[in-house]
Amino acid sequence: MKYSEKTLEYYENIKNMGSLDEDLPNVGTGIVGSPLCGDVMKLQLSFDEQDKITDAKFKVFGCVSAIASMEKVTTLLKGMSIDEALQIKNADVANSLELSEIKKHCSVLAKEAIEAAVKNYQAKKNKETDMITVSEKAISKIKELLAENKSVGITISVISGGCSGIDYTLAYEIEEDASKAKVVVGGVNFYYDPALELLIKGTTIDIVENSFGHGFVVTNKNHVGCCNCNGSCGR
Repeated sequence: MKYSEKTLEYYENIKNMGSLDEDLPNVGTGIVGSPLCGDVMKLQLSFDEQDKITDAKFKVFGCVSAIASMEKVTTLLKGMSIDEALQIKNADVANSLELSEIKKHCSVLAKEAIEAAVKNYQAKKNKETDMITVSEKAISKIKELLAENKSVGITISVISGGCSGIDYTLAYEIEEDASKAKVVVGGVNFYYDPALELLIKGTTIDIVENSFGHGFVVTNKNHVGCCNCNGSCGR
C-alpha cells in the first residue's frame, strides 16, 4: 500500500499518542471501530471549565492511515470548543491527508471518535439522563434564540402556582453566574439554583409550534407541574 506524503508526514511525526485518566470528570473517552474490520481508535479529550479542549490523546490499533488520521484530528482539536470540534468533517481530514478511496474510512472513524468522546464527557459532566432532557427541535430553536439575544444560556426557574403548585419558567442568561449550577445539553447551557436541584431533576423541555408561533413546554416526571412558556424566551 502506497501512502501519500501528507499521510506519512503525520504518521512519522506523532505527538499526541498516549492516554489521559478517563476517571477524571473533565476527560471524555471515545472508542470506535472493530478489530474484525482492522481499525480500532481510542480518543481522549480533556476540557477546561469553559468546555474548551485543552488536550487530546489517542491510541490506534490499525494501519498507517488510521494513525495519521488521529494525529491530524488531535492536532486540530486542541483549543476548540465542543461545537467547533463537532464541525470537523471526515472529508476535511481525508482531503488534508490525501487518503486513497480505500482508506477514507479511517477519517470516518476519526470523526466518530470525536463524537463519542464529546458524548462521554457531556454525560459525565452533565448527568443529562437524570437531570434535564431537551428535544432536538427545542435545542435547535433555543440555539437560534440565544444567538439572536446574545445570551450564554437559559435559566430554568421554579415558581409556585398553577394546577399543581409547581410551574417552570425559562429566561435568557446574559452572562455566566457562578452562583448557579449548570448543565450542558445538546451544546446549550442550562442554569438553575442549586437549592432547587430536586425540583429541576427530571425536567423535560420540548417545543410546540403552530400558526401562532412557538412555545416551550417544560414538564417534570417527578412533579406534576408544567409550563407552556411563551414568556421571556418564547415568541
